[in-house]
Amino acid sequence: MTGSGTRGGAGEPGVGASGTAAAAREPGRLRSIDFLRGVAALSVVLHHAINFGWGQNMPMQVGWFRRLHAVVDRGDLGVPLFFVISGFCIHMSWARARASGTVARVGFADFWRRRLHRLYPPYFVMLVLSMALLAGAALLHRSAPLLARYPEPRAAWMALDFVVHALMLHGFHPLFDPGGGNPPFWTLAREEYLYALYFVLLAWRRSWGVIAAASTVLAVSLLFPAALHPLLARVQGGDDWWPLVRTSAIALWIQWTLGMVAVEGYFGLVRLPRACSWIALVPVWAGLALLAERGAGLLAPALWGMCFFTLLNFSIEVERRRGWPDRGLPAWLASAGVFSYSIYLVHVPARAVMKQLLGKIAATGDPGTYVALAAFFATGGYLAGKLFFLLVERRFLNRPRRGPPA
Repeated sequence: MTGSGTRGGAGEPGVGASGTAAAAREPGRLRSIDFLRGVAALSVVLHHAINFGWGQNMPMQVGWFRRLHAVVDRGDLGVPLFFVISGFCIHMSWARARASGTVARVGFADFWRRRLHRLYPPYFVMLVLSMALLAGAALLHRSAPLLARYPEPRAAWMALDFVVHALMLHGFHPLFDPGGGNPPFWTLAREEYLYALYFVLLAWRRSWGVIAAASTVLAVSLLFPAALHPLLARVQGGDDWWPLVRTSAIALWIQWTLGMVAVEGYFGLVRLPRACSWIALVPVWAGLALLAERGAGLLAPALWGMCFFTLLNFSIEVERRRGWPDRGLPAWLASAGVFSYSIYLVHVPARAVMKQLLGKIAATGDPGTYVALAAFFATGGYLAGKLFFLLVERRFLNRPRRGPPA
C-alpha cells in the first residue's frame, strides 16, 4: 500500500475536495497519477481476493485456475507502483517551487504535520477496527491464520502488537510486521520510514543533483541487504529476519527515489532520456525483474522500480499531450485512485468479515465457485473502501497548496 503520496493519500497534488468526484475535477490535479493509484490499489485487492483460501481449498490442480492465479497473484506489484507514485507526489512541492524560480524548502515540522494529519487518523481508525475483529475472533474461538502467529500468552502479544502498530514501529520486528490484524499495514510503516529518509535524500539532491543522489540510493539499496544477508545466515533465527531486511525501507528506497526523479523530469529540472517514457520498455523491465526474482533477487526492487518509473512517465506524458479521458475504464480507475488509500486500508478486514459471513460456502474447492467468491471479495473491498473514504478519510484531506501549474 502501502497505499498514499502513498496509497492514494499523502502528497497528493491538489486533494482537498469533500468527495471523490469533486476531488477528481480539481484544476491542476494529475488524473494520470490517480489512474495509477487506482491500478495499484485494485491490483493489491485482487491479489488478496484470489488468495482468500490462504493456500487451502485452492483448486491449483485445475490448469486454467492455476494460470489465472499466476497472473492475478502478481497484483502484489501494486506495492512498488505505490512507492514510485509516493516519491513523485511527496517531492512535487519542492520540484514545483524550484521550477518556478522560488526558494524550494521543505520544513521538517510542517512536512510531518501534513503527513500525520493526512494519513495517521484513517490508519489508526482502521487499526482499532482490525484488532477488534481479531480479538473478537479469538474470543469466539474462530480459526484465523493471523491469530496463529501470536505466541502465548496470546492476549498480551496482541496488546503489544497494537501498541507497536500505533507507534508505527512494526517494520522493525518480523512478528509484528504482518500483524495489526491487517497485513497490508507493513507497507505503511515503510512509507513512514521513507518519509524520514526523504530529508537525507533531499540533502544529497541539493548537493549533488538528482541523478547522483538516485545513484547513491541505488548503491545503498543493493549493499544494505547484501551486507546483512551473510551476517543473518550465521545467527540463530536469522532466517526470520531476512524477509524484513529484504523488504526494508532502505532496500526499497530506490523505488521511492525513482518517483522523485520522475517529478523533476516532469517539471524540467532534469532532462530524462526519451526511453524513460517508452511504454514498450515496461514489459522489458518487468521481464528482467522476473528473471532477477529467480536469481539475483536483490536487483528485483530496482528493476520493478524502473518498470513503474517508465509507466508513470508514459502516463503523465499522455496526459500532458492529450489530456485524460473523462469516461471509460481509465476514468473509472482514476476515480478509484482518489480513495485508493481507503481501499488499501479496508479491503483485507472486509474480506475477512465477508468470509466469516459466508461460512462453509467460502471453503469451496470448486474452481468456478472459488473465482466467483474472489470476485465478490474484491468488489466488497472496493465498496468498503469507498464507504470508509466518505465516512473517515475525506475528513483529513489536506488543503491543496497553491503554486504555479505543472
